Amino acid sequence: MRLYKQELKRLFHTKRIIVIFIFVVVMSALLAILPSEFSDANYLDEEGNTIQLHGIEAIKFIEEKSYAGNGKVTAEQLKEALQKYQDLYREYGKDPLKGNLPLDIYWEEVAPIRPLLRMITTAYGTNEREADLVSLKPSDMESFYKVCETRLEDAMKSDDILDDPEYIGKAQAIYRKVEQPFVVSHGYTRDALDYVSITILLLVLLSVVMTAPVFAERYESGEDSVIRCTVFGKGKLVRTTILATLTVSSLMYLVGIGLHLFISDMIFGIDTLKESVQVLYTVYSLPPLNLLGLQIVLALTGWICCIATVVMATSISAIMRETSTAMVISIVIVFLPTFIYMGIGSVNWLLAILPSASVGLSNNMLYSLVDLRFLRMGGTILWYPVVLVISDIIETAAFGIIAHFAYIRHQVR
Repeated sequence: MRLYKQELKRLFHTKRIIVIFIFVVVMSALLAILPSEFSDANYLDEEGNTIQLHGIEAIKFIEEKSYAGNGKVTAEQLKEALQKYQDLYREYGKDPLKGNLPLDIYWEEVAPIRPLLRMITTAYGTNEREADLVSLKPSDMESFYKVCETRLEDAMKSDDILDDPEYIGKAQAIYRKVEQPFVVSHGYTRDALDYVSITILLLVLLSVVMTAPVFAERYESGEDSVIRCTVFGKGKLVRTTILATLTVSSLMYLVGIGLHLFISDMIFGIDTLKESVQVLYTVYSLPPLNLLGLQIVLALTGWICCIATVVMATSISAIMRETSTAMVISIVIVFLPTFIYMGIGSVNWLLAILPSASVGLSNNMLYSLVDLRFLRMGGTILWYPVVLVISDIIETAAFGIIAHFAYIRHQVR
């Protein structure tokens, strides 16, 4: 315990660690605020003038005007929403969803039912086109949730990779766990969740920058030559250093993601987190979660990925003699899954076994959850997000063992 405390003290007195902690706090807050800058709204005042709102003001206005549409999505509500859409279409001769109606009519009549209409167009449409809301019958909404299950199967059959009875059966088994009816709670946006993923990527990257030099810098400075002469200068030291490094990086990650989610949820409102994932994304998205549950899953899986990536960086640092080399290799590995996914365009086992496979721009955990991604292992079909978590847990142990033996076998020059 004394050695562990000394390692923590050494790390926290490093200028690099202090600067990174300050940067994490600032960037986590900025990335939480930034999605609100994409929100705009216009309305008419009492004198008929158009008032433009931006940012947080627009978010609060939209939530206020749409509040009447919050709640469980029942067949009766879907019928009423479709009927209202068709009445407005006949009255004005324009598509209410295209923003062509008078502003006061739009905010009173269309805004509260917009998510319902979007779900209807997705459920009753195809991959090539959305459903024509004018031609649908309100009575068709009685079978909405059955249509959603059929839509999942149709979406998978239209994809050459997913058009497999075993893949479809696995997806349907997961989808049956989704709570129905769905819940609408206007406010939270996809942009906000995308920035949660960006923040996680940033935190993992900074964790690597913070920990990659942990052994290599001792080699370069000659400190390692002295430490190896002490009683605990090999096996116990490397284990303690890795544990202290994980403690510091975990603390940094939890502070960063906790601050980000707190600010984001304060901006958009806690009530908005009651919304079902299927409402914000597609009606056949697989996660049986609301947005609060999705945030928790993203934060926890990001932390697991952070731990695996940090241990990977320490193992590279234990092998390499130069700090710069250890840093460059570790950073390249963090971004390698993104490059592979951009080149291949689909998931595979090569991508899944990398420790940073669940963080990135288009290959992150968020998209792995809301998209339809699976891998096959022999006769078993595995949901890709589960593979990512299991892979990170295994790699944490594997890279820890590599770091341990690489350090104690290191030859002092």
